Amino acid sequence: MNPELDALEFPDAIRLVQAGARTHPARAALGAMHPWDGLTGLRRLYQLELQDLWTASPDRLPILPMDESLDELLNPAGWLLPEHWRQLRDGLKALSRLLSSLAALPWPESRPAPPGTHLGIDRLQVTAALLPDPAPVAERLAKSFNPDGQLDPLRIPALASLHRSRQEAFQAVQAKLQKLLRATPDAFNEAMVVDRNGRFCLPVRSERRSLVPGLVLDRSGSGATVFVEPMEAVPLNNAFVEADRDYAQAVQAFLRDLLAELRTRREDFTRWRDLQARADQGLALLRWAVLCDGRLPELEADPKQGRLCLLEARHPMLLPAVREAMGLEPLPHPVVPLNLVMEAEKPGLVISGSNTGGKTVVLKTVGLLSALAASGCAVPVREGSSFPALPSLHADIGDHQTITGSLSTFSSHILHLKEILKSVHDGGLVLLDELGTGTDPKEGAALGIALLQTLSRRRCWILCSTHLGEISQWVLRHMRFQNASVQFDEDRLAPTYRLLVGQPGQSRALTIAAKLGLPRPVLEHADKVLGKREQDWRDFLRELEAERSRLLEEAETLRQGQAAAEKDREILRQREEKLRLERETFQRESKEKVARVLDFLDHEGKRLVRELKERQKAAEVNADRLGTEAHERVKQLTRLAEAELSPGRNPARSAAPVEVREGGFARHRGLGVEGRVVTLKGDRATLETPQGRRLECRLGELEPIGAREAAPKPTGRVRVRAEAQDIESEMNLIGRASDEVDSEIYRFVEEALAAGRRYIRIVHGHGTGKLKAAVREALRGHPGIARVEDAPQNQGGAGVTLISLR
Repeated sequence: MNPELDALEFPDAIRLVQAGARTHPARAALGAMHPWDGLTGLRRLYQLELQDLWTASPDRLPILPMDESLDELLNPAGWLLPEHWRQLRDGLKALSRLLSSLAALPWPESRPAPPGTHLGIDRLQVTAALLPDPAPVAERLAKSFNPDGQLDPLRIPALASLHRSRQEAFQAVQAKLQKLLRATPDAFNEAMVVDRNGRFCLPVRSERRSLVPGLVLDRSGSGATVFVEPMEAVPLNNAFVEADRDYAQAVQAFLRDLLAELRTRREDFTRWRDLQARADQGLALLRWAVLCDGRLPELEADPKQGRLCLLEARHPMLLPAVREAMGLEPLPHPVVPLNLVMEAEKPGLVISGSNTGGKTVVLKTVGLLSALAASGCAVPVREGSSFPALPSLHADIGDHQTITGSLSTFSSHILHLKEILKSVHDGGLVLLDELGTGTDPKEGAALGIALLQTLSRRRCWILCSTHLGEISQWVLRHMRFQNASVQFDEDRLAPTYRLLVGQPGQSRALTIAAKLGLPRPVLEHADKVLGKREQDWRDFLRELEAERSRLLEEAETLRQGQAAAEKDREILRQREEKLRLERETFQRESKEKVARVLDFLDHEGKRLVRELKERQKAAEVNADRLGTEAHERVKQLTRLAEAELSPGRNPARSAAPVEVREGGFARHRGLGVEGRVVTLKGDRATLETPQGRRLECRLGELEPIGAREAAPKPTGRVRVRAEAQDIESEMNLIGRASDEVDSEIYRFVEEALAAGRRYIRIVHGHGTGKLKAAVREALRGHPGIARVEDAPQNQGGAGVTLISLR
């Protein structure tokens, strides 16, 4: 493995990715993965292809390893054992389902192809569609082997007869030996049949050898038992041995033929194995993405272009789920995400600040995530993160001091930096930890600045940490570099692990020493030793940090204000949308109401004209009375239209009981009958109307109402010629002419509406149907009528019209 990647803990991350693979070829391919193997685009492609289906239905992408069985099958001298046949059968069955699922994969058109990937034969979907289906081979093995992988001879005609002959011979010799055991039980140590060298015999006690005449096949170690094949069992044993030999030879011949037949499809098995391994790699990479809560970032093809953008990035090895998978203890504090944006015009970043502030963690996070992303792995960042191309990666992190090589810390760093300058590629990523340390600070700073300038000319992406103020001051004057620091809480003497780009940091050695109680004279002397120039630099950094904190607070206040304004805008938008919908609804309902009133007025006007003409034809007609009645009808129509078109008001309703109870008032939902509930037994109820009638029904057919709604209503005929009229709920028109009832029906409906009726009835009988038709025509289009229908069968049926008023 590349030692540069070792310093970034890249091998540990790769082992976690490998752990998600099921097959040996996939694990081997993932173990050899690195950013420069040329397979990055394929790995990203596999994940994009499989992600949706794996997330929705992982069982449709089964991976059952067949490593051992395929090794034996593809080896010309290999031989498959029962466990291999079982593994091959189950694996091919799962592979058949995997191929069908892959062949049906649609390419997500909304996702662009990964850089360097050609959407042709590289896709898993295309390869799966071209491969033959392994299902026939799996079915062939399923018919020949039982679930344990043992050959099932009864399913194979060539072996069935030999297997039956063997079984018959076995049962014959067993029956004979069991008979002898029962005949002379005292001759045996144990009443059992044993096998010696493929022949069945009996364990006879040595002193009773004479009781069982036969051939001695073996003796026990103590000599107390001899294994005797009775003479009566010799021919039966011979028959079994012969049948067993014939069957074993036939089985071996069948397995050789089956292996030879499968090996003729060696190319198919090789391609099946390769596709399974590629799909297994994609699924292992998806499992890694879930483990680290990662996603595939954007990758730039040109190493000198693009940007390094990390949004809420975290080092994978610090995440709780990853540490649990590695068997490590969780961290005592939550991981602080890293936010860093570097453009191609300014690819250098120098991080300064106190010790234990997290500078090295920043370098390792950027390096490891860059290596993983360049290898085609998901990384724990937020959507929108991106990485430049990675032609090379070099990291000088840690102490390279060796005793055997007689290298000091500084010498080892210099040799490593020399190797970096020799092998770095243009646009490569270089990570330098503690630049300029290990020697005199001034000389170390000079060497560090010279190294940064040299790497900058190669247009490298550079991240380095340092404690030398000279380097941070040089960065302020260089256009291609920027300073950064890790935030430090002086009150708690602890780092916050937040990276502050644009601001150099302080070592804070004297501050920490003062907080820890170092004597004041020592600290004052240290201040004098620092000199005025160094003190001015530290004061400048302190002022700069205070100004940055103030600006951050103002930015946060502004952000909160913008969020509140955006929330208010959203509330106003919702209110405007609600008003718009209400206005549209009101306009639509108003148009419908006007159209309904106009239609009613037109209908009633025509009917009034028709009625006046008919009454004028009568022999005796009072013109004054006729005009008065017409004037009253027009006034009634005008009042009705004005009431219908006036703004509606919801009448106050009395509170209704929440449930039907005995002694309360209720209404029958179907018949509209109202009254008091006099009895309530189980799900049956008896309703008594104001007129004293009783109605038995189910409890579910009633709805509770107030007592005032159930007040008695007068009934009887309508006496239209009386000066003071009683408003009745029923009109009887039986015997009347169909052309004489229009005006009476109209008055009846108007008076019922004025009295607040809910339901009225018009009795017209069956007859020829003309009177019923005239009633329905007179009622048509009236705006105060909600529904017109025949009465229930027990209330007159089609001979009565039931009218529901609004």
